[in-house]
Amino acid sequence: MLKDEFLEKVEGIPWRNRACNFEGADCWGLIVLYYRHVLGIELHDVPGYEADSDFATCFFNEIVYWRKGETFCDGDMFVAFYGAQPVHVGLVIDGMALHSRGESGHVRSDHMRTIQKLFTKVEFYSYASNQDPAHSGAA
Repeated sequence: MLKDEFLEKVEGIPWRNRACNFEGADCWGLIVLYYRHVLGIELHDVPGYEADSDFATCFFNEIVYWRKGETFCDGDMFVAFYGAQPVHVGLVIDGMALHSRGESGHVRSDHMRTIQKLFTKVEFYSYASNQDPAHSGAA
């Protein structure tokens, strides 16, 4: 599936806790859908995700498979924090933040600057299997 087709298909679908399909997705489910349908990469199962573990538990089990970068590239994951606590993830697509946030919310694109203003801190990560030289600043 092309990136533009994916965007057209997911924009506006409702946020659904622990969902990962084109009828609804939470923030992590949206990332899984993008990697599966656009990049052809199956992300592994996050322990506790289907069991409805809290966000931080799922986050710390998953982040070990990602590399932190100084800047972002298309297809990267952003992680948004309140203080030191990670609370939300989304995708960087065409320089915008594609994300699914909160109950009664939906998948939408926002300017990255908006995301950076809403949260205490925003970090950017590329999936560890991506060998893009643009991520050479990754830690």
